[in-house]
Amino acid sequence: MAYPDCDPSCPERLDSLRELRQRRRLARRRRRRIGLVAAGLLVTVAWLSWAALWSWLRDEVAHPGEALQDDWYSGHRVLDREGRLLRELPGEEGRRGQPLPLDEIGDRLITATIVSEDARFFEHEGVDGVAIVRAASQNLSEGRVVSGASTITQQLVKLLDTRGQPGPRGAWVKLREAARAANLEQTLAKEEILEAYLNRLPYGHGLVGPEAAARGYFGVAARDLSWAQVAFLAVLPRAPAYLDPYRHPERVLLRQRILLHALHEAGEIDEAQLRRALDEPVRPRALRRPFHAPHLVETLRAEGQLEPGTTTTTTLDLDLQRDVEGLVRTHMGRMLEQGAGDAAVLVVDNETAEVLAYVGSADFHDPAIAGQVDMVRAPRQPGSTLKPFVYALAFARGHSPVELLADVPTRFREGPGHVYAPRNYHGELTGPVPAREALATSLNVPAVRLASELPAGELLHTLRALGLHSLDQPAEHYGLALALGSGEVGLRELAEGYVTLANGGEHRPLRLRMGDAVVAGTRVLDPTAVAAVTEALSDPVARLRLLPPGHRPFDIGFPLALKTGTSSGYRDAWTVGYTRERTVAVWLGNADATPMHEVTGAGGAGPLFADVMRRAMEDVPVRAPLFDPQRLPSVEVCALSGHRPGPACAHTVHRRLAPEHLPESPCTVHVHASPRPARALPWACDPEGEEVIAVLPEAYTDWLDARRLGAPGEDPWGTPWLAAERVPGCGEQTERPELAIREPSEGAVLWGGTARDVVELRAELRGTTREPDTVVPEVDFVVDGEVVARSAWPYRALVSLRPGDHELHVRPVDREISLPTESRRFSVR
Repeated sequence: MAYPDCDPSCPERLDSLRELRQRRRLARRRRRRIGLVAAGLLVTVAWLSWAALWSWLRDEVAHPGEALQDDWYSGHRVLDREGRLLRELPGEEGRRGQPLPLDEIGDRLITATIVSEDARFFEHEGVDGVAIVRAASQNLSEGRVVSGASTITQQLVKLLDTRGQPGPRGAWVKLREAARAANLEQTLAKEEILEAYLNRLPYGHGLVGPEAAARGYFGVAARDLSWAQVAFLAVLPRAPAYLDPYRHPERVLLRQRILLHALHEAGEIDEAQLRRALDEPVRPRALRRPFHAPHLVETLRAEGQLEPGTTTTTTLDLDLQRDVEGLVRTHMGRMLEQGAGDAAVLVVDNETAEVLAYVGSADFHDPAIAGQVDMVRAPRQPGSTLKPFVYALAFARGHSPVELLADVPTRFREGPGHVYAPRNYHGELTGPVPAREALATSLNVPAVRLASELPAGELLHTLRALGLHSLDQPAEHYGLALALGSGEVGLRELAEGYVTLANGGEHRPLRLRMGDAVVAGTRVLDPTAVAAVTEALSDPVARLRLLPPGHRPFDIGFPLALKTGTSSGYRDAWTVGYTRERTVAVWLGNADATPMHEVTGAGGAGPLFADVMRRAMEDVPVRAPLFDPQRLPSVEVCALSGHRPGPACAHTVHRRLAPEHLPESPCTVHVHASPRPARALPWACDPEGEEVIAVLPEAYTDWLDARRLGAPGEDPWGTPWLAAERVPGCGEQTERPELAIREPSEGAVLWGGTARDVVELRAELRGTTREPDTVVPEVDFVVDGEVVARSAWPYRALVSLRPGDHELHVRPVDREISLPTESRRFSVR
């Protein structure tokens, strides 16, 4: 090649230049390759270092799964039996979370949250590298933080670590959260992460989780929210205080609209849905905090029956609860002038033992009456409301509802140097009164008389078995006065006992929660005895003595059995009663035990009881009879003595009596008599006499002598009452005493299981108007020909017998006394 204008050395110089350039290119290539290798090595080292650091960090930060068991975010919802909210109890820091399974939250809110917080949630493994690069680029270009890269999993870790409270910030904190998020993703499915995250999201005002937020702000379930509403809620967790929907609704609505457009761009909603959502007005309602049945809720909490983070469905009927509360307010407005400031009411479904209404005070918020004190649970003296249980035990032991009880001055010995002399509430003594009427009219002396015949401690043991556990002292502490309410019990306990009466003697504990198992009933009282008690308590005529003239609050259109009670000093007024379907228990008084102004159970608590029972029975479409009429057939008896009518009985009545309660002998109280001129003894028994008198046993002598300066009493038909010792010639006509065995019954099988079992033996004297101990002072109990016990009246003994068949005879100790006796065969197993 020729080079113009070049000297002879020019070609050589050009070749050298080319060679130099070539060497430079090769050098650059070598340097580039070395740089790339070095960069690759550096990247590799950095990556390996980062991988090692990341692996170490993930091992170091451990797994956050244990924190998933912490229910700090949960409140507690208490519902009525129909699912209506009674009360919402906040958890820690006032949070009111209502956790839901993911499939119950609703797709709309889930979708809106993912688009708002982590659009690539289902693509990354806890840490989103794409989001990190995007956020870094945006923040560098703006010179400030305008975008974040935390994934939903990272946010969940932060919520778990800080328990929803503000926590520390910084690069190291973010790095730890990212490592824990990666660990979490390895063990939980995406759906599990999403459910845990959503249920812990704070939406402001203590509302945690979408369900609480949806119900709090809009009054609907999360799954029923519209697109406009879910977009409104989905932006709140970013800054619940800054985006307060009540103080700064414009801030929330701005972000809501941005999110709606993002949902449209993501293809989650179409153009029509976007337009409807943008046009829909979204106004959160005022937060409502229901506060129904506060004493019931506090009782559940005190008894540990409210589990955090759950929903409790109670047995309460909210409609009935509101009505009963209204009735309490109405009645208490009338009672204030009489010194009664407070009341409590329970309504129970007898079939299930479920409490349907629970009013613990007249006004929970009134400090003047100590309204927050729950008088359903507070122990108070129950007055005469325990008497039905005394009579039930007595009827089960052979007493008859129609037998005459002596309502006369009586002193009962309870121990060395201790005598108990009860008096009736009204101060008067009735004399001879049938047991059923003594119960219905709440006479004290007959009730104590029956209680004195019960085995020691039996009444207390039975009351505890009925649920009256506040009676926690030994029997000697209460004495015979327990029959008149000397102990203290709560209204809830008393209601439980009366539900047992309504159920024929079968006891079940009261239920406050729908989820609780129905406990099988336990037989505590004899069903026939309970039927007899119910019959007496449901007789509207018999209870008339309780009420002032013209005052008949318990005539409410259907049969009901009830008992009233008044504690000493007029501190407590009670009325408790039942139909076959419902039991209603009412207490009236003052929480501080201030006495009322002569307010009684019948006059004070009675009218409120009647109104509550009337309302409670409105929900019962078909009403059953109070007791099985076949158990208590109607029989004709002497109106006074309760025995089968005798020749001299001019007045008879029909009573419902079990066969075992109908006295076997005819009436011996009414006798034919003739007048005598003697002033001291104006009558003499005469089988041919045209007049009829009532000859009462010796127990009535002093009472009769004290009436009208010794003048005889008389029954409602004008028949004179006279003491037996004041009427000559009656012994031959009326006295046919016989010594009978009361327990055990013929052919009874007594179960024990020990080498020697204790058996109770009881006898009674029949066919005489005289006091038994004046006829037969003592008796011998003879078992298998051997005297095993000796007893004075009331002829009772406890003996130890071997298992096997036995024959019992009873006879007077004094062999001079000749009267019929009997024998019984029984077995001990």
